[in-house]
Amino acid sequence: MRTGRLVAQILLVFCGVAAADTLSISEPQPVKTVVETVYVSRDTVCAYSGDQIFSFADELYSLGEYDRAAVEYLRFAFLYPGDPCADAALLKAGLSCEKAGNFARARKIYSLMAQSPREKSQEFASYRIALSYLLENKLDSAEVQLDSVRNPGAAQYLKGWIFLGEQKYRDAIDIFSKISDKSDSSDVSGSIDYLITRARQGERLPRRSPFVAGMLSAFVPGLGRGYCGKWGDAFFSFVVVGVPASLAYAKYDEDRTFSTVMATFAAFFYLGNIYGSAKGAKIYNIEKRQEFWSTTWDEVPHPPTMLYSSYPCETAGD
Repeated sequence: MRTGRLVAQILLVFCGVAAADTLSISEPQPVKTVVETVYVSRDTVCAYSGDQIFSFADELYSLGEYDRAAVEYLRFAFLYPGDPCADAALLKAGLSCEKAGNFARARKIYSLMAQSPREKSQEFASYRIALSYLLENKLDSAEVQLDSVRNPGAAQYLKGWIFLGEQKYRDAIDIFSKISDKSDSSDVSGSIDYLITRARQGERLPRRSPFVAGMLSAFVPGLGRGYCGKWGDAFFSFVVVGVPASLAYAKYDEDRTFSTVMATFAAFFYLGNIYGSAKGAKIYNIEKRQEFWSTTWDEVPHPPTMLYSSYPCETAGD
């Protein structure tokens, strides 16, 4: 009996191994997955039509999903390079990257658009590349790129904005005044007078001297901060310096050690107050410039981003 059972167990093990070998060498059955519906090359049939991809990208753009929208616009341009909307898709992909703050990636996409045989696409791309440097606050690069902008009027308009960013307000006035004298400035005519007025206001923009702020605080602790409009900080600085200095003077005869410690604190805060006042003047000037820039950008009827921002599909082949 035991021998029979042993033989039976060996046969079962053998059959199990054989079955395992059979399973391991059999051809795997193909499994359909969602991944198979995504394109691999332009020859692959896409699960969605071009109109569906473009509409989905537009929906993502409207929802503020700019990174995802850029991918979908690029998908459309890749799958349908001969479509009348291909260049429009590239433009929207670049705009999506701008909205997402990825200006380097936007320039790469505009560079693809610049390779289009259509002169209109090249004109769009040249302007948006220069503008992307302005949006990134790389004013020197933006100015260099102006030589590549196909439309002279658009290049001059963008140059005026670069001068505003560089605080060259007199140069900005000259540029905008020249644009207003040209007959081809109809696209931005409603903004020229406003920009000239703002540039003149920029010349009178309040400014604080770091040297004067430091000297005022050296004369009266906190006065330099008040000069920069920070009267709360001025009062605090006066107290922080004045209290230990007064204690040092009052206790000088009674406790020299305590007086020395207080005097050391007073000297430390006194010097820090001078340095802080000078730095506060620089911060004041930066804040005023940023406020001037953001207000100008928000209130102008035609900000630079409005130009070359719409490329209708029905005219993409023009």
